[in-house]
Amino acid sequence: LLGKWDIQSYELKDIKRVRLIRRADGYYAQFCVSIDVVDIQPKTGNEIGLDVGIESFYTDSNGHHEPNPQFLRKAEKSIKHSQRRIYKKRKGSSGRKKARKLYAKKHLKGRGEA
Repeated sequence: LLGKWDIQSYELKDIKRVRLIRRADGYYAQFCVSIDVVDIQPKTGNEIGLDVGIESFYTDSNGHHEPNPQFLRKAEKSIKHSQRRIYKKRKGSSGRKKARKLYAKKHLKGRGEA
């Protein structure tokens, strides 16, 4: 289990649901846990407005623009290269299986999941 919290610290009755996920880089287990939400941030009284758009990821009322994250566009070159390596292999070979696995891992990285 990869994550920030230790699942051993929760009681068995607090775990509501378990979901098994298979991705290119392995298997993952997601645990749905019931917790009590406590707001630890003090109230400042300041308000801010956010606008989510196409040209920028968000714009706040103070005028700050956050650019769109483009993980896939940055990773496209390596994805295209790994895709070409698949096409050069013979169907059914172990080299093609390895190339497909590498291609799937690059797609995960491009999507921001790995």
